[in-house]
Amino acid sequence: MNKQASTAMWTAGAVAAALLLGACGSDDDGSQDEIKGAGDNKPSKSAPASKSSAPPEPEDSEIKLAKDAKNIFEDAKTDDPRKREVLADNRRRINSIDRVVTTRKDTALVKKYSKGESLIAANKYILDAIKENQGWAGVTRYYDQKVELKSDTLAEVSFCADESKAKNKDLKSGELAPNHGGDVNYIFSKLILERNKDGVWQAMSGSETAKAEKCMD
Repeated sequence: MNKQASTAMWTAGAVAAALLLGACGSDDDGSQDEIKGAGDNKPSKSAPASKSSAPPEPEDSEIKLAKDAKNIFEDAKTDDPRKREVLADNRRRINSIDRVVTTRKDTALVKKYSKGESLIAANKYILDAIKENQGWAGVTRYYDQKVELKSDTLAEVSFCADESKAKNKDLKSGELAPNHGGDVNYIFSKLILERNKDGVWQAMSGSETAKAEKCMD
């Protein structure tokens, strides 16, 4: 399986999907940040809750996936504190997306760590999972992480992902689909991240390649 947003998704054609998820994940009206079903847009009969009653946003260190899903990030070989900052926010970006896919919770975290084309790609991936009532289970390993600092606010990140131990999961039945992906499970990704005014490194564009020989260790 390929649980990451594919290169084909990084297009303006997914704008409508991005807007839809943005509506689902918005916390402007204080509503709970949880997807309870695709297409459920019925207005609430009760008065909107105040902002102070909204559930607190999870701390970055607490971005957890479903109990049967896990992302493992191998330590990058760098002592540069700025590079480690970039890698940490990229890790949070990946976990924020997979938290929504595996638990249907905390959609607002996605737009905290992604913007532009990257946000569009993430949103389409999430909405496709919702439409198919699909999540995933197992383990995905991230390794060979590298950072090139372009400026004080711009960085390029590249890394490999091994999805061979992850499987698609039907969230209604709990059934796991066999992973027959073979070499497709080995993915090389390259992203451009920009540091915003709040100090968060947000992915804004990128690409990925499946069957990446450089990732087959």
